[in-house]
Amino acid sequence: MIDELPEPTPDLDSQPFWDGLAAGELRLQCCTRCGTLRWPARAICDRCASFDAEWVACSGRGVVSSWIRTHQVFAPAFRDRVPYVVVRIALEERPGIRMIGGWQGGRDPVVGEAVVARFAPRPGGSVVLDWAPDSDEAGAAKSNASGAPTAD
Repeated sequence: MIDELPEPTPDLDSQPFWDGLAAGELRLQCCTRCGTLRWPARAICDRCASFDAEWVACSGRGVVSSWIRTHQVFAPAFRDRVPYVVVRIALEERPGIRMIGGWQGGRDPVVGEAVVARFAPRPGGSVVLDWAPDSDEAGAAKSNASGAPTAD
């Protein structure tokens, strides 16, 4: 049984993504041959089959494509958190990329609603990706590892 919140377990392909979250940035792989952004991280480009890629910072903006409220306690660590909302986001840079994360909206999300990335620290020291409504405030897409907004 899981008594504590699970921590991410980065692998060779995903480590730069997790490093980006810890730095308050949403980073994705970008093929250096054809320029295609890709998620999830992997060794080969699905468009041109190149092994050459770099990690680039993205805007952290997108739109809600789906969401669900979870009532089931799947592990003891989540007992005090249910019900909670998980959202699926279509990224601004490439709408075909969908990312999953927690919801920090204080209300139900709306499909089609503009959102920004939030970087949520875990007790074990890692940072995970959450999403919040886009308030169009300066620097809204960025926050530091403590989750607080940062100045541009």
